[in-house]
Amino acid sequence: MSFSGLELVIPDKADEERDAVANAWIAGSGTVMRLGRFWEPPESLVREQVRLYGNDTFCLVLEQKLNLTLVSPPEDLLLRLESKWLNRSVRGEQLAKMSSATYPLFAKPAAPKLFRAAVYSSWQELETETQGLDPSTAVLVSEVVELNGEVRSFILGGRVLTHALYEGDADIEHAARMLSSIASEVELPETCVIDLGHIVGRGWGVVEANASWGAGLNGCDPEAAARCIAAATLCA
Repeated sequence: MSFSGLELVIPDKADEERDAVANAWIAGSGTVMRLGRFWEPPESLVREQVRLYGNDTFCLVLEQKLNLTLVSPPEDLLLRLESKWLNRSVRGEQLAKMSSATYPLFAKPAAPKLFRAAVYSSWQELETETQGLDPSTAVLVSEVVELNGEVRSFILGGRVLTHALYEGDADIEHAARMLSSIASEVELPETCVIDLGHIVGRGWGVVEANASWGAGLNGCDPEAAARCIAAATLCA
């Protein structure tokens, strides 16, 4: 794919995966700007040409500064999925109601990185981790399962462009078929990253969805990922 006329803006800190995407971008005739003071973007940036790739803070600040729109999966995507795509029970709760939940359980914030996604053995443990958060904070809760494999995929326009097994040694061919079905059958944004986990005794299930503009490669093809990243920044 040609990235001619597009400028990839990434943090100036060296990173093997971002560098691989940057190299693929340049190979596709695009330009790359490595930005340090991202809170003060240079006036030379042409917003219509800019595509962002980096950590949440970097991209979200630049989104606001440059009046861009980043394409992200909805925070409650897992709650919208049919059970056949999850292979485990998943529900949404407010943090205030977690004191009466049955533990142990796996909990993660619906909004990324508000607290540590992990298995919590008690309310006291979760309460300590979430201290200071609003009681209305949305939490995704699932039963505790054992994973022996994890696959990352970059999806664009209803197609899986690249996928890779980045943890464990489970059968990736079955995962690939499931990802293809998800990409074509589930209502997803134009581009996103879907991670599957192989649940012992059950099979593959969606673990989480991430934005293409902020997701690491985890073994995926950088040129294919770059195509998704190009579609993850909108100027309208």
